[in-house]
Amino acid sequence: MKKLAIAFGSLSLLLLNHSLAAQEKPLALLGATLHDGQGGTARKDSVVIIRDGRIQAVGSLGELTIPDDAERIDLAGRHMTPGLVDAHVHYSQTGWADGRPDASDQRITHPYPETMAANAAHPERFHRAFLAAGVTAVFDVGGYPWTRRLGDETENDPFAPHVGATGALLTTFVPAALQLPDQQQFVLMADEETARAGVRSHAAFGSDAIKVWFIVRRNLPIAQSTPLLYAVADEAAKHGLDMVVHATSLETAEIAVDAGAKLLVHSVDDRPISDEFIAALLENGTAYCPTLTVAAGYHYLHSSELSTELQVQLESVHPSIRERALLTMSLTARFSARNVKGNAMRLQMQAETMHENLLRIHEAGVPVVMGTDAGNPLTLHGPSVYPEMEAMQAAGMTAAEVLVASTKNAAKAMGRGSDLGVIAVGRIADLLILEDDPSADITNMRSLLLICRAGILHKREDLLNW
Repeated sequence: MKKLAIAFGSLSLLLLNHSLAAQEKPLALLGATLHDGQGGTARKDSVVIIRDGRIQAVGSLGELTIPDDAERIDLAGRHMTPGLVDAHVHYSQTGWADGRPDASDQRITHPYPETMAANAAHPERFHRAFLAAGVTAVFDVGGYPWTRRLGDETENDPFAPHVGATGALLTTFVPAALQLPDQQQFVLMADEETARAGVRSHAAFGSDAIKVWFIVRRNLPIAQSTPLLYAVADEAAKHGLDMVVHATSLETAEIAVDAGAKLLVHSVDDRPISDEFIAALLENGTAYCPTLTVAAGYHYLHSSELSTELQVQLESVHPSIRERALLTMSLTARFSARNVKGNAMRLQMQAETMHENLLRIHEAGVPVVMGTDAGNPLTLHGPSVYPEMEAMQAAGMTAAEVLVASTKNAAKAMGRGSDLGVIAVGRIADLLILEDDPSADITNMRSLLLICRAGILHKREDLLNW
């Protein structure tokens, strides 16, 4: 342990010696058990050599030649994984009610324009929280136009995750409380031509994909809204853009897959899935992001409670986010005690359906992707990945399978499958060092010690030094 303490204590010096632009010397990470993100057998006594932010070599101690000029970090007894990828986040939301006044209207004390202006001006509050949780890449699947600039801003920033963004959602319904007079994060598809025009605009402004909020409402029955989805899919294909769809019922999810959706960002939660649906997912190559835990945040908001899990998470977010989340307990509860109990029972039944559907889909070979819907009330940017991964494990996936869903599969779903999500030669050196074995129990992801972002090492506690 003394040797390890010395090795870890040298990191502060390394952070000074390694340029944030380009490293003059290679970095050699020595001795960790390597979980490469592809689901195979872990490699003990590994060696990973990094140069200029990329992985130059991967091997084992005694088999791989270490450059004489390399900076060496002794990681014996530790575990190494790729950086996590959260494939369902929203930088245009805060993690509390002020970012979703349609859920709980706090605009008198927290004016919505000011809240959104702060999000746009200070995305670093979320960047650092993501990195501190081991999340080195995120996919923002719906937000204000400014979210599209985050990709360029973060790509070479060692204090931020890589960010992919869809821009505004194309939708069948626009929540009035979530709009600003001079900009919008929801674009109404009034007809097929406006749907296509929305795609063309997104393509021109550089969206990484097209997100559709496929909501069925009384004044827009599914037979009327379905052609809009097909129009989006057709136009997106012309521009080489994948379609991401919010669809929570089996009926809407089936239509989304038939239209060509490449990523479903919620579980089917209304009934058990069919064999035909699974076959369609496989044929279309659609990835399934179950987003199992976001509904619990709304439950606690409406109950004016903070769970023990949420209170733990508050230690790992920006103070401004922590302060607002703590206000939850002073809000007037939206539900009576009886209704709170009834809602908890409904959520439990819904969770059972989602878990059963997830396991069937996973066992059939459909790629499963981890995503949290971070930004929704009490689903916090960063640490919310832990309960989400743990819920996937509770549904029946093994810890090793959850790790693949949270790295390799999620990177591919956000269009970064060629350079992120796997520890391999040529990939960007986004790596995590853990105290405990994540393949034995996914809760061990919480034992995070170090984050390597493109070859730059961070102690977790340093990232939380706001």
